[in-house]
Amino acid sequence: MRVLLAVPVPPQADGGGAIPVLLYAELLGLRQRHEVTLVTALGDEAGEGEAIARLRSEGVDVHVADRRRPPPGAARLRRQLRMAARWARGGWPWRTVWFAAPEIQRAIDEAAAADDFDVVAIEDSAMSVFRYPAGVPTVFTHHEVLRPRPFDRHPGGPRNWPGWAFGEIDWRRWRRFQRRAWNRFDLIQVFSRRDADSIAALAPEAAARVRVDPFGLVLPPAADPARESPGTILFVGAFHHPPNRDAALWLAREILPAVRERAPGARLRIVGSAPPPEVRALAGEHVEVVADAPSVIPHLEEAAVVMAPVRTGGGMRMKVLQAMAAGKAVVTTTRGTEGYTGFDTEPPLAVADGEAEIAAATAVLLADDEERRRLGSRAREFAERHHSPEAWAERQTAVFEEARATRKVVAGG
Repeated sequence: MRVLLAVPVPPQADGGGAIPVLLYAELLGLRQRHEVTLVTALGDEAGEGEAIARLRSEGVDVHVADRRRPPPGAARLRRQLRMAARWARGGWPWRTVWFAAPEIQRAIDEAAAADDFDVVAIEDSAMSVFRYPAGVPTVFTHHEVLRPRPFDRHPGGPRNWPGWAFGEIDWRRWRRFQRRAWNRFDLIQVFSRRDADSIAALAPEAAARVRVDPFGLVLPPAADPARESPGTILFVGAFHHPPNRDAALWLAREILPAVRERAPGARLRIVGSAPPPEVRALAGEHVEVVADAPSVIPHLEEAAVVMAPVRTGGGMRMKVLQAMAAGKAVVTTTRGTEGYTGFDTEPPLAVADGEAEIAAATAVLLADDEERRRLGSRAREFAERHHSPEAWAERQTAVFEEARATRKVVAGG
């Protein structure tokens, strides 16, 4: 198949967040089966320009929109005014306004003019607003479905009121915006059953077009047990994502003390991008905070146990999959397993939900080298079988073929 793949950021095997990493695995897997043309945007994040150059050197047909922030001056002011006007008109949440630069439409049109495609694959909500080639089947992958939440009645002091009001208005746009996106495309992919159920609740008319398709990644080298640091617990997360902030605070303040009652030598290392002040403040005698590490691999190798005590949010947890793929024992919550169930075998994870249960499971693994490494070995085998680029591309190809068949039936009718 000839596939047009539209993504908000450049795919990177070693990107600083989950999205570039999973996009690279997607591109790699699809290119082994199909002819892929990539449309993406060059932003201000470190390494994006190098990632695009690397993709081109690998022979990828890349169409790039430049959405980098101009230097101070008239051009930057015009951009700021355009974005403010776009948000003020209503409809789009700010995250979409920020990523969905108009230059992306020109890149899509350029790619469509250069080739005919069998299917268009659209990744993430910011890319849902653009016009794609007419008559071509479309598959939209929604990375995390956002459900309505109660009104926040705690705005803080007067200095916080403008930001609080903006956030409350912006959040309430997501329900209508998501529903409009889901109804634009032939099929919708999500990473977990929870997100599929959320779409069914928020947009019943779209439920029949939803497919659950967990993502993949390029497997890192298996961690060397000789490099493990006894008693080290690792938490990894991008802290722009509120569920990661919540998990880190819960882990350091409540779960770690309970672990140390059972395993006095335990210490926690928190690794992530842009940790906010409340996460940085966790650093102390038994907690280390590592901000913006260039690679998570050395930290995975030193970890005895990886913990992901997530209790909010949807989507699927890259930090869980990265640890499993590296061959590490992972302790997580029921919510942290989302995206890893539904296969012919259950994911090899230690699962618990309350502080005491999570602490007990972690202490058991810290004390038992054999069981810890056995669980990690099974986790790597599971990741290779179900979440490699090849396995993900096989599932995606089936969805693409379904979208094409559905479009043919509709056209024939």
